[in-house]
Amino acid sequence: MNKLAKYLLVTLLLLGLTVSVFAGGGQEEKVKGKGKLVLATLNSVEGQTTKKALRAYAQLKGIEVEIVEAPYSNLFEKQVLDMSQGTGLYDIVLLDDPWFTQYAENGWLTDLGPFFQKRGESGLSDDFIPTSAAICHYPYKTGKVYAMPFFGNAQMFFYRTDLFAKYGLNRAPKTWDEAYTVMKKISDSEEGVYGYVLRGQQGNPVVAQFMPVFWSFGGRMFSDDKSKVQIDTPEALNALNFFIKLKDISPPGAESFNAQQLATHMLQGTAASTINWPAFVPAFEDPKQSKIVGKIGYAPIPSGTVTGSSEIGHWIAAVPAGSKNKELAFDFIYWATSAEKQKEHAKTMGTPPTRLSVFTDPELVKMDEFKHYPILKDCIANSTPRPRIANWNEVENTFGIYLSMAVAGKLSPKEALSKAQAEVEELMKKAGYMK
Repeated sequence: MNKLAKYLLVTLLLLGLTVSVFAGGGQEEKVKGKGKLVLATLNSVEGQTTKKALRAYAQLKGIEVEIVEAPYSNLFEKQVLDMSQGTGLYDIVLLDDPWFTQYAENGWLTDLGPFFQKRGESGLSDDFIPTSAAICHYPYKTGKVYAMPFFGNAQMFFYRTDLFAKYGLNRAPKTWDEAYTVMKKISDSEEGVYGYVLRGQQGNPVVAQFMPVFWSFGGRMFSDDKSKVQIDTPEALNALNFFIKLKDISPPGAESFNAQQLATHMLQGTAASTINWPAFVPAFEDPKQSKIVGKIGYAPIPSGTVTGSSEIGHWIAAVPAGSKNKELAFDFIYWATSAEKQKEHAKTMGTPPTRLSVFTDPELVKMDEFKHYPILKDCIANSTPRPRIANWNEVENTFGIYLSMAVAGKLSPKEALSKAQAEVEELMKKAGYMK
């Protein structure tokens, strides 16, 4: 295939879900001469917020914008296809933070340092929570800035305050042992209510649900230098055994549940607790959607043998190296992640911020829909990132296959960890992390 044919094929694939939006509203209208921005974003609440912000920016600047939306896995594929081929179709990418290492390591992203310097700034504002800023650097925390933190996701422990109090706990559980004791009583005593609802779907879903449990039992997937896989360990086995105990007090079918099923069971009052993302908080506090308004508590991840830690799961915005409008793209990201705009996003779309000043904004903290902000801020501040490896997607999918098999009872926990260890070692050797 010659270069022109290859370029055309990639272009056609990438344009599968494109929506053109022009400043001024109608699709017939174009504003000439002032630039154009193309955004690749998620078809979710985060994506809706990004779209809304870009449209507002287009109105402000008098530019043309184009928006490409896709589901989670398809978005990753589209972004990788564009950036790896250097086609330069996208000026802005909204990406899940575990994708960042692959993108940065391959040189697919623009160093934002020079653009900050033009503004007389050294880098990301100190107003960003340090853990939010850390995931935008390559290498992690210490390297150059290649992205800006857009949406502040970190997992929280959601629980029914009324039911936990009924069965002996008038506060958030501090440890998994005390949480499980109450959750088991609820499952045994409350008709139609399960003590917990577990996210067990193969791949990313089950791994995202397992990691905070894994960490709270002292587990770590890799040594600090990534040269040793640490999946098949006593700590991991203790964590997985406990994880399966959580599945046993979850609704039937939990081995195939994703985040939405968790939210549905909580909204309907058929589950008393779960680990999930803050994007669902507005629904829990909405009487039109929720049967448990005012009955949900938000808490840090309980501790096991060590202090519990949330998984950080920010959506961050970056400028591909192939972008034709880098300065304009940076200007949009800088504008859209400002404290003013993050507050607006929170109020109008319910999307969580990444700036300390927004988490502590006096107007927001007085509102019921933001009563979880102090907890979420602390969860982000004390969160743990997924391993900063370029092949995380492959590793996560492999690990997730075996976790899901253990949850479904198709493998014993020990067998699942042993098989995952062997396959992840091969992936790490292939990627050059291990000899």
